Amino acid sequence: MPQRYYFYMTSFLISSDIYRNTHYGGKHPLNIPRVGATLDLIKAMSWCDEAKFITAPIAKPSLLKKFHSNDYVNVLIEADEKQEIDKNQSNKYNLGTPSNPIFKGMYKRPATSVGGSVVAAEFAFLHGRAFNLGGGLHHGLVNKANGFCYLNDLVFAIKRFRELGIRRIAYVDLDAHFCDGVASAFSEDPDVMLVSAHEANRWPFQGKLEENFPDKNLYAPISKGSTDIDLEALFEYIFYPAIENFKPEALIVQGGADMLKDDPLSRLEMTNNCLWKVLSKLALLAPKLLLTSGGGYNPWSVSRLWTGFWAILNDIELPSLYTDEGRRLIENLRWFRKDKVNPNLLSSLKDEQICYGIKQETLDLIKRMNVIHKSSIQII
Repeated sequence: MPQRYYFYMTSFLISSDIYRNTHYGGKHPLNIPRVGATLDLIKAMSWCDEAKFITAPIAKPSLLKKFHSNDYVNVLIEADEKQEIDKNQSNKYNLGTPSNPIFKGMYKRPATSVGGSVVAAEFAFLHGRAFNLGGGLHHGLVNKANGFCYLNDLVFAIKRFRELGIRRIAYVDLDAHFCDGVASAFSEDPDVMLVSAHEANRWPFQGKLEENFPDKNLYAPISKGSTDIDLEALFEYIFYPAIENFKPEALIVQGGADMLKDDPLSRLEMTNNCLWKVLSKLALLAPKLLLTSGGGYNPWSVSRLWTGFWAILNDIELPSLYTDEGRRLIENLRWFRKDKVNPNLLSSLKDEQICYGIKQETLDLIKRMNVIHKSSIQII
């Protein structure tokens, strides 16, 4: 693959302690240590440069209303202030549900995700690379909460790139769940390429093959049990060539961690080695790279993946072992779902390699996508 954009860039990490200090509550899948644990692990691995850390601001309502509806933003703020919502508004805006509960910070937390992605777009534009650790709310819709996402920071990242003069943007989603909120905003925009590999027949039950559009919307529903070799083949034969042909001026990657084999909300079997490899190759395909976090519901696998992402953005060779401080931090993480954790997650930053052959379902998917996107893809 040609290394079109491999030159020195400065990477910036954007995040906030609001992700430590606000909680979805109860046994919600997001009520786990994620962002704070990742920041702590980055520091424990001695990969934290204070000069590269930017505190994410809370986006103002006036900004949020440039995509989300006025009434929805107002109700979200009111529900956060009052910590209650009436039944009619709950039904209309999908708030106060098991997926999207009422909790203290339910407005400020996602508004910080938006502020972080806007700032990340600015720093990626100026310096080449930025990571909004706490962003990735790809399900958020114009007028309602959706799939744990009360707002949609990725839409605002694309809009901010546009304001800065960037037109052609490739959006790549690594989450196990399809990016329905981003797709609803940009599926018909000719200058935004949407790329998503996600588990087939899993909520939100979108991103099907028939929703592909040649050289524009590349949606690959992969079968449960798919491993590294399946995802890598999709990227090698479908996604990388299509992105290369699209010639994006900027690339946005939603770095969800729920494809990983230890995650409870998917039935995929990827390792962090695979997702690190994918990000490393994607980083060569555009002069500007904005990375966000995303889904991921196992505190050990999530924090390890995102810590590795930060290392990749800084061209740090990933070690197999933790530092002593890093291991102590990992061993002290707790999760209400499990008392016992996969020992490999405690002993090594890198997942154990999985050596399975490519699935027939993946080969069939590649062939069918090659037919749809034949103008830009050459398959052996």
